[in-house]
Amino acid sequence: METRKVQITGGTTLIVSLPKSWANKVNLKGGDEVSLVPQSDGSLSIRTKNAPEVHHSKTIYIENKDGDNLIREIIAAYIAGFTSIELKSAKILSRQRDTVRKTVNMLIGPEIIEETSDKIVLQDILNPAELSVKKSIKRMFMITSSMQENAITALKEKDFDLAKDVADRDSEVDKLYLLVSKQFRMVMRDISIADKFDMTMEEHLDLRLAAYPFERIGDHANKICNMVIQIGEMEVPQDVIDRIDEANKLCMKIVEDSMEALMKKNITLANSTFLRRTELTEKIRVIDESVLNLSSEVSMPIGIILDSLDRICDYGCNISEIAINSAVSTANSK
Repeated sequence: METRKVQITGGTTLIVSLPKSWANKVNLKGGDEVSLVPQSDGSLSIRTKNAPEVHHSKTIYIENKDGDNLIREIIAAYIAGFTSIELKSAKILSRQRDTVRKTVNMLIGPEIIEETSDKIVLQDILNPAELSVKKSIKRMFMITSSMQENAITALKEKDFDLAKDVADRDSEVDKLYLLVSKQFRMVMRDISIADKFDMTMEEHLDLRLAAYPFERIGDHANKICNMVIQIGEMEVPQDVIDRIDEANKLCMKIVEDSMEALMKKNITLANSTFLRRTELTEKIRVIDESVLNLSSEVSMPIGIILDSLDRICDYGCNISEIAINSAVSTANSK
């Protein structure tokens, strides 16, 4: 680390010299202009105006790669922030092309812009810096809340089409989760993006941490729908369905309050979710006991539904913990 003494010129202007080694590295000469960008942590970023624009591209050789291995590598390149991903092989096989198309459908932004016998080029047409992490998290919350509500509606009304629709929406939540992961990595590389959205690095980290519980909530809403389809036309006592509906409303309230606490940094609201968690545990215990005398074809999927509601509640409380950490961190920084 080099240090420089701040000097005064003209009576009021503060000046500081730049390290010569850095100036030579970026080819900075007398008379050149630089941009001074204040950072949220109080530091100052100095950037040369003639700095070349970085084009993030990645070449992946996919010889003998297919299935999940190929999917994981493409997704890793996407999350890493590469805007152009070139897949190359001496000859790209039909099943590899199918895998690439499947992967593109799992992501927000990338499109296939070029395809030959030995190359496939993916181009990200969405600039994640134009979409805030906060908006992505809010969208995840809205989708998962709708999924969870519709899943129990499907149980009550034996609406199997609705159950299948909920399962389809889970892929949208997964896409947003990967997008948030990509957005966070971009912010880590360029803190000015955080300033653009008037958010600190810590706030971006908190939202990135909250993305995982929401992704899991979507998975459990999907799991509930799978159990609804498994139960099918088999009879479930009305009092059991009513109690599940009641427990689900309490579970949704816990997640809703945790989300509000996260956005508003409300410690009191976040703590209230843990009290409701105890109430929900008791409701689930009572329902569990009430289904013991039912046939295993009904009691087992009902048990899995109850377990998913319990897990969703846990994830809501996880979000509340993140909200408390965020609120305390913000208070300490003021």
